[in-house]
Amino acid sequence: LDISGKKCVVIGGGPVAERKVCSLLEYHAEVTVISPKLTERLTLLYEEKKIYFINRIYLRGDLKDFYLVYVAVGDSVVNKECLEESKEEKNLINVVDVPNMSEFIAPAYIKKGDITVSISTNGKSPMLCRKIKEDIEELLKDISEEYINVLAELRNVVLNEVCAIEKRKKILEKIVYSDVMDRIKIGEKIDIRETLFKIYTDEKEN
Repeated sequence: LDISGKKCVVIGGGPVAERKVCSLLEYHAEVTVISPKLTERLTLLYEEKKIYFINRIYLRGDLKDFYLVYVAVGDSVVNKECLEESKEEKNLINVVDVPNMSEFIAPAYIKKGDITVSISTNGKSPMLCRKIKEDIEELLKDISEEYINVLAELRNVVLNEVCAIEKRKKILEKIVYSDVMDRIKIGEKIDIRETLFKIYTDEKEN
């Protein structure tokens, strides 16, 4: 979904709502929070004028003119009322604790530079989602921006200089599946660009 500049509302002001707000802000949405209480971080975001805040419980009519709605209150009555209103207003709605009441899923995700990994168990096991997320974060922690950028540069070089599709595939596999990442992980100081380009040169000549 492209939510940049679009009006989004989060019903609720607790930790779950906070995560949804931060995610929306990361993608440059215009965010309003409706809740009688806010977490410290949400309060700070409001004081910094990064979000709008309506200091009360949800009332019928609150969803008018919003593109996207998150409901994060854990209240079955509010969930139902928001779902009914969203159908009238044609909002996209996600009820965070009831996936089958949602029109879209909001998977956990990890973003590091140009790498984005999404994880979802369709609401069946948030704890498993968290475990997988932690494992992937551990895997990605040693991947540098330089490494990703050199891979992107090399891919363009291969596409421009190697005509045969199978040859391209073989070269790119050799580059990505090389031991460069493992060497970086154990702390070896290497020139990433020089090392990866040498692999390319050697494979191209084979």
